[in-house]
Amino acid sequence: MKKLLIILFVTGLVHPILFAQNKSEDTEAILKSVLNYIEGWETGDSSRMAGSLHGRLTKHGIVPARSGKGTEMLDASYDEMVKWTTFQKGKLKENEKPESDIRILELGMNIASVTCISKEYIDYLHMVRTEQGWKILNAIWEPNFSGIVESKE
Repeated sequence: MKKLLIILFVTGLVHPILFAQNKSEDTEAILKSVLNYIEGWETGDSSRMAGSLHGRLTKHGIVPARSGKGTEMLDASYDEMVKWTTFQKGKLKENEKPESDIRILELGMNIASVTCISKEYIDYLHMVRTEQGWKILNAIWEPNFSGIVESKE
């Protein structure tokens, strides 16, 4: 019985330490995935985009309605995002670098909530750990009407 209590006590202490080490690895992997998403879009690199998205992606854009009243919703799937990314090639001016502010709002064991603000867009992203790494499963976005990328801290 004593051995069992000692084992439970030790594993209870070790597990959070291992989780803390994994958290920094997860943070790095999440940031890389989101960078592949936004920079892939801005540079027209569909392979970077494809690598950042979950195959069951659900993406909604909230944009001003054509009528001038309220908003409209634009939807996109994984296949559409990968296809549309290729149309972005050459849109960045020569020597212009993509700029974005990426924040991990919450990181669980297998899910994360992230914001990504670029000059063009504000994205709220839900991410999931997969066998292939961290992927964007859900996204909601709107145009960045200010065009400003700045740290919110």
